[in-house]
Amino acid sequence: MNRYLLDTHILIWLLRKDNRLNKNILEDIEYFQHAFNVSVESIREIVILQSLKKIQLDYNVEKIINFLESIQINVIPIEVRHIKTLEKLPILNINGKTHEDPFDRLLIAQTIADKYTIISSDFKFPFYKDYGLKLLINEK
Repeated sequence: MNRYLLDTHILIWLLRKDNRLNKNILEDIEYFQHAFNVSVESIREIVILQSLKKIQLDYNVEKIINFLESIQINVIPIEVRHIKTLEKLPILNINGKTHEDPFDRLLIAQTIADKYTIISSDFKFPFYKDYGLKLLINEK
């Protein structure tokens, strides 16, 4: 069984039932085809984005956790090994800009450290494959 970590925007699309989420990925989630996980960092990011009014969701933390439990998605903590991997992760220059997003970088480090495959549509993530990132690109 494959072990996946959902990127934050994938989690948001799942919560919103957004049609940008690939139908095959959604079906795998709904029918418990693999072990799906969400980082506590993604929940933290959603809380921050909501408080800054950058996104609007009808979910508070408790509702997010209850929803994830109902579809058997585990919430995984940030641990020291993730921070150690983050410390070694280079800050890449992608298309002339440095990739400094702390949420992305911690999810990438967590994925590498725990040998997950991350599901994302972020165009910056493939640049980390040389550093051990396994990636499943959410494509329509």
